[in-house]
Amino acid sequence: MVSSDNEQDYAVKAVKKVLDRKTFAAGKAIFTEGQTGTIAYILLRGDVTIYAGLGTAEQRELMKVKPGQMFGELALMADAHRTASATTAQGCELLTVSQDKLKQKLEDADPFVRYWIEYLSKRVIDLSAK
Repeated sequence: MVSSDNEQDYAVKAVKKVLDRKTFAAGKAIFTEGQTGTIAYILLRGDVTIYAGLGTAEQRELMKVKPGQMFGELALMADAHRTASATTAQGCELLTVSQDKLKQKLEDADPFVRYWIEYLSKRVIDLSAK
């Protein structure tokens, strides 16, 4: 099931109430490849670009994040190091999702929903490794 823009807007509004905001100035790195990932982000406004091999001859752009989209979640789900870097050219405002807050929300969730999320997370991690 793919969510519509209205559903995504509703979801972002709902999570704004429980998550912290953070801003990054133009030209700053949000995180870099190889760092331990303990926070995921949701872009509220501004720009974010995800790169593999940032600053190397093999540098390649993986994606441009759109407002309402989450990024950095793979390292958080896998309790692993970042597999890419995230930067902002013009500056951005983000919502932060800490690993602790995510664990707390999962513990509070219905057992079936918790199982479903954990199962999907493992599938994403497995598919990303290929």
